[in-house]
Amino acid sequence: MTSTRLVQYLRPFVAPMLGGLLLAALASAATVGYAGAVKLLVGSVQDKSLSELGVALATALGLNVLKNSSQYFSGYTLMSVGQQVVRKIRGDLFARIQYFSLPTFDKWRAGDILSRFSNDMNILVEGVSALPLFVTAALTLVAGLVFMVYLNWQLTLVTMAVAPLVVWAVYTFSGLLRRATTVALNRIADLNSMLQESLESARIIKAFTREPYEIARFEDRNAANFGASMKLAQISLTQTPVIDVAVMVGVLILAGFALFQVIAGTLTPTNFFMFFTVTTTVANPISQLSNYIGSLNKAYAAATRVFELMDLPIEVDEPDKHELRDVRGAVEFNDVHFSYDGVRDVLKGITARVAPGEIVALVGPSGSGKTTLVNLVPRFYEPTAGAVVVDGEDVSGVRLSSLRHAIAIVPQDPQLFSDTIEENIRYGRLDATPAEIEAAAKLANAHEFISRMPAGYATLVGSRGLRLSGGERQRIAIARAILRDPRILILDEATSSLDAHSEALIGEALDHLLVGRTTFIIAHRLSTIRRATMILVLDEGRIVEHGTHDDLIRLSGLYASLYERQMLEATPTPAT
Repeated sequence: MTSTRLVQYLRPFVAPMLGGLLLAALASAATVGYAGAVKLLVGSVQDKSLSELGVALATALGLNVLKNSSQYFSGYTLMSVGQQVVRKIRGDLFARIQYFSLPTFDKWRAGDILSRFSNDMNILVEGVSALPLFVTAALTLVAGLVFMVYLNWQLTLVTMAVAPLVVWAVYTFSGLLRRATTVALNRIADLNSMLQESLESARIIKAFTREPYEIARFEDRNAANFGASMKLAQISLTQTPVIDVAVMVGVLILAGFALFQVIAGTLTPTNFFMFFTVTTTVANPISQLSNYIGSLNKAYAAATRVFELMDLPIEVDEPDKHELRDVRGAVEFNDVHFSYDGVRDVLKGITARVAPGEIVALVGPSGSGKTTLVNLVPRFYEPTAGAVVVDGEDVSGVRLSSLRHAIAIVPQDPQLFSDTIEENIRYGRLDATPAEIEAAAKLANAHEFISRMPAGYATLVGSRGLRLSGGERQRIAIARAILRDPRILILDEATSSLDAHSEALIGEALDHLLVGRTTFIIAHRLSTIRRATMILVLDEGRIVEHGTHDDLIRLSGLYASLYERQMLEATPTPAT
């Protein structure tokens, strides 16, 4: 349950939390103590004593100072506890996201994950901000009720006549707020997902002149978000006056009954003023609690969504599995089957053996299973049946970290971080020295263009490396892979969509990178394919041909057909 998990996060902060609660109790006692000051004031008037009046006023001032100072330190302490809890939850959530498996990312929209990480966590912060005020108001309410019973239990029972109505209102609105908050957060997640999608697809949107269409789509979701937000606002705004009216009814009933007793002579004016002062003191926290409870209910709904995200499956580096050491790079696929949805097989009985240092090109029509096959080597996905074997070890039986330390990936769209060129290359090996980074850049044919930049290796590449050209980004990615020095390399056609000059530079970099490594290339261009010692041709999840380029051309099968139809590009388009 959400409440149980929140308590677990609070457990390490029990001591400061208790200190904050004690200070809040002191502030509440001082607030209720105003009734004593009222008694002194009434007595000073009745006795016509200026000295008693001075004592009464000094007492009231002292209680006020005590209340406010205790309330300040209580609020600061409890706020610190709450912020530390939120910080811990946020840190745990980020760490959890890092270990999500790729199947988890496939099922969840990135915008929804981002929304829960940002919007939901912000609502948690709002709940934390309300917590100290809630505690102070609750303790003041309890202290006031106790003192009211002490002063006059009959009047207290009269005042409590409206308590069932207040409790019902708080309970009803709590459920409504949680449900409305969940709906509103889902609508915000929809907006975030659409915004992210439009940013990532900006080129396509502009190419097809679909700006008006996207705006219309967004407006539909924006309208849904507006409706959900207004429903939440309606519930929040209705709660306060309903409870306030109930409280006022109780106060008026009390005033009428108490004044009747004063007139009848069964209640002294002094006790009336004391009791009415305490009642007013209690009435304010009741109205405040309705607002604080609203914030806490929203925070509870947000926490439920955050914990739902934290409960998604992650990749676990099982300690009982053994390390893969001294990797040579022999890779086998033994009757491998794979399905994304458990219904349709994407791979259907793939069997192949790759010797250490061999360069394998994977060729085939779109959707034939090329990317899926190479994703099984680092265990981004697990085979539905069969086994992937590295150096004689089924990869499902080795520790993930040891397997992936032996692998480097150069994707078709290089993934660079919003940092310097140096740090993006160092990502391949975090303990690398500047000299080693420069050496890797030289082998990747990147050092020359880096040196021409005003800040050199300290140049910021921008989000996803957008300040660099495609060829420059690719060479940075190759330098990163060279620095990692993997035994197994996965290359998703690093020369596609590049001009002839960039392809020539990257081709030279690949010649340095491929030496001595077992390499899988998802290939589209002949210049890359000809580096391969073996070509595997896939179609509908099966290996239908294998051999060298010349062998497969003579075979006049699918590979030759792809080549003839120019699905394999013989030469890149020159730069213009």
